[in-house]
Amino acid sequence: ITDLPGIYSLSPYTLEEVVARNYLINERPDAILNIVDGTNLERNLYLTLQLLELKKPVILALNMMDIIEERGMEIDLHRLPEMLGSIPVVPVSARKRTGLDVLMHAVVHHYEDGPQGVIVHYDRTIEDRIQRVEDLLREKYPDLTNLRWHAIKMLEYDKEVMKDHPIDLGNIV
Repeated sequence: ITDLPGIYSLSPYTLEEVVARNYLINERPDAILNIVDGTNLERNLYLTLQLLELKKPVILALNMMDIIEERGMEIDLHRLPEMLGSIPVVPVSARKRTGLDVLMHAVVHHYEDGPQGVIVHYDRTIEDRIQRVEDLLREKYPDLTNLRWHAIKMLEYDKEVMKDHPIDLGNIV
């Protein structure tokens, strides 16, 4: 188990984000336990989608459920996993130490199922560009894994990925 710094994206801007992303990309963990603040899902789900695109088992721990309940908020715990490609979404409260047994069970079970990952589908124009960058990467770096993730990062002008795998995007972007 490796505890990484809390981040909101795999596009690094801070040292913590660089450390976390490098570990996730280079060390290739067997599974990823993504602990998110349930009171601020919008901010956290972008990272969740990026993690799913890494094609590793992802388990979403929806933390701070005690506060969500205190505020009278609700999260559809059936619909959210469906929207995320049927990954386990486990409500927990680290403060009150509730849901942790269920979470550990989900981690073990989901890890044993092996890599799933979810491909986020963008509109046709973006998908075409992703495919063209994947083709360039495949040609220049035949041993590169997870071409789609790298292609998306290149289209985002991610400095680290572009530095590590320089290609001419030319008329793609």
